[in-house]
Amino acid sequence: MTNMASPNHPFIVWGACYLWLVSLFAITWSLLLFFCVGDILMLTGTDVVNAIVLLSGIIMLPTNVHILCSIANGRRIDYKSKVVCCPLWLCVVWIVIINLLGAACCLRNIYSGKYPTLEKIDKTIRHYRSVPKYKHFVDNLQWSLKCCGLNSYKDWFNHDWYDKIRDYEWDPSANKRNGLKKRDLETLTDSVPLSCCKSGSCISNYLLELGTHSINTKGCGNLMYRIILTSMIAHLIMFVSVIIVELLVLRYIIKNCPCPKDKRSMNMNVRHIMSVNDRFASSNSLQMNPDDTDYENEVHLGDVRMDGSGMTIVNRAVEDEDSESAKDTKKWRYEDD
Repeated sequence: MTNMASPNHPFIVWGACYLWLVSLFAITWSLLLFFCVGDILMLTGTDVVNAIVLLSGIIMLPTNVHILCSIANGRRIDYKSKVVCCPLWLCVVWIVIINLLGAACCLRNIYSGKYPTLEKIDKTIRHYRSVPKYKHFVDNLQWSLKCCGLNSYKDWFNHDWYDKIRDYEWDPSANKRNGLKKRDLETLTDSVPLSCCKSGSCISNYLLELGTHSINTKGCGNLMYRIILTSMIAHLIMFVSVIIVELLVLRYIIKNCPCPKDKRSMNMNVRHIMSVNDRFASSNSLQMNPDDTDYENEVHLGDVRMDGSGMTIVNRAVEDEDSESAKDTKKWRYEDD
């Protein structure tokens, strides 16, 4: 059975698959947030983190596709191979740097506390009537989170949020002419926007007289801060996991690189070949000497052929001497006869 083992470490395979899925999720999720709740991201200060998520996913996608294609084709991954226009190791370094920046932004948002979030929501409430972007943000926030105001619905009573001509035909200042208590006369109005309603239509004015049964009374500040905190923690975990996996994948790729071992083996092979060539050169110099006799050539040829056996060479020389002595003996016998 043939060995079909991959030339790459198993962690490289699983790590590349994980990073590829994370890159697809990062691109899809960040684009979805930008198009659906982009104003909320900008007004809550989380748009920078979302942009870093998108940038990280865009860089990770071609890098990990290159690694997965090399694994699918059974090739050993080289950290110097080109990904689009940059070496693989440089792409990994950029991914780590971008995710470090994203992790730093998440930590800053987490440790800054809820005060920045509450301040931004209070700003949008105060400019609800004058800035259409803030009005759209507050209405979407109150509809989606089922809340009203910053801390409670009464926050709207202290702000001149309504349009006296478009929104209501009655004059909210008329409350001051009624027989209300002194503490109620300090409010500008006792109404809230329609986005505070529990259903599509409700009683959103004369709340001090008619009650708050049809509106949401819980504030949006704490709910929004909890959502932002959870989002920052989730993004922080993603950034840290990407950094760890990318560094480990790069480490195993460099560790499996065959370049240093090949150079060492090539040097050993060259020395071995050179030593063999030296032996052949010495043997050829012996054979090609025209001044040597046939007997010496035979002895040298025997030396070259029987390089590892000294007994055979000696025997060859002894055999040659015996043959010469035999010839002399025959000659002596012939002369005696």
